[in-house]
Amino acid sequence: MGLIQRMVEEAGIPTISTGNAIDRMNLIKPPRAFLVKFARGSMFGEPGNTARQSRILMDALDALQTMTVPGTIKELPYKWKRPDPE
Repeated sequence: MGLIQRMVEEAGIPTISTGNAIDRMNLIKPPRAFLVKFARGSMFGEPGNTARQSRILMDALDALQTMTVPGTIKELPYKWKRPDPE
């Protein structure tokens, strides 16, 4: 866990990390994390897919209340796809 994340957690503010490589998450050991099946640098989904990005953000906010065991990693069910045409 990074220094800033540790300080925020110690102040009583929960944090959540997102990543796409379980081996890195196991090495970093965030207090709670989402594993996503997305390209590196796009942890909230495809560019322009605001519906998907909003859903993942809401999942993260919900998880802050339910992921109480330190080191919990939850794999999200979403898969990378092209953004829906508007």
